[in-house]
Amino acid sequence: MINFIKHKNIFLAFTVAVVIGCLGLLAVYGLKPSIEFTGGSITEIEYNDARPSSEAIMEKIGGLGINGISIYSVEDKGVSIRTEAIDDAAHTKLLEALNGTGGYTEKSFDMIGPVIGRELTSKTTLLVVVSLLAMLIYIAIAFRNVPGPVSPWIYGAASFLILVHDVLVPLGVFSFLGKNYGIQITIPIITALLTVVGYAINNVIVVYDRIRENLLRDRKSSFEEIADKAINQTLTRQINTSVATLIPVFAIYFYGGLSLKYFALALILGIATGTYSSVFLASQVLVLWLNLKKKGVKKA
Repeated sequence: MINFIKHKNIFLAFTVAVVIGCLGLLAVYGLKPSIEFTGGSITEIEYNDARPSSEAIMEKIGGLGINGISIYSVEDKGVSIRTEAIDDAAHTKLLEALNGTGGYTEKSFDMIGPVIGRELTSKTTLLVVVSLLAMLIYIAIAFRNVPGPVSPWIYGAASFLILVHDVLVPLGVFSFLGKNYGIQITIPIITALLTVVGYAINNVIVVYDRIRENLLRDRKSSFEEIADKAINQTLTRQINTSVATLIPVFAIYFYGGLSLKYFALALILGIATGTYSSVFLASQVLVLWLNLKKKGVKKA
């Protein structure tokens, strides 16, 4: 049996360093929002024949001097091209450049105003915060009858901190990518992060549920021993689930085209971080809290 709890200080110190690094990236670089959040232009076209790849389209329009270009596939032959706000002249140049990708018909050309972008930003932020808080409450209620020295609200608080970590790490990576490679935060990326919240909390619940079962069956072992046993009992399941999930996501990343590339990357980062958290953080945070509580009682 691997003694994960014994080395908890190493895992926690590494995690704190990563979190500080991600917070530093977000503070210095921030995030590069897409036009859904800032406002811009959306040009939708439909090809007469087979739709070219997103890379081929980007090769034709990337040199027009238009910033914030994002390309998304629509149904079988359609393409949605999102850019910064452009005038009629720039729009005409964009359409002329697209002629080199094949015959097409323009379906629409729309503008998203900054007011709509700000409203979407506030609603998206609220959605993420509410999701995290809902998970905290759910865990606290689900583990309200767990025996042992740790209260259900501590299980909830630990889960909340872990989820914040699991979301913060991908955001830190995208902050770096946004600054150095112009990668934007889009609605699909936000969707991926919310998916990660559900995935990560499921992994944590598996570990905490096994701790609950062990506490009911074993009244002699210490909480640290029970927590360590729970990690080892669920380790194979955690690894198998993560690998099985990552295989198709990697396939999407490498073969899904430009429109799905960074959606898949957000999932990859989130799944990897969530697996790390369930193995190296979930139980360790509970044990750390219990040790701090015992030290507080002794001092009192």
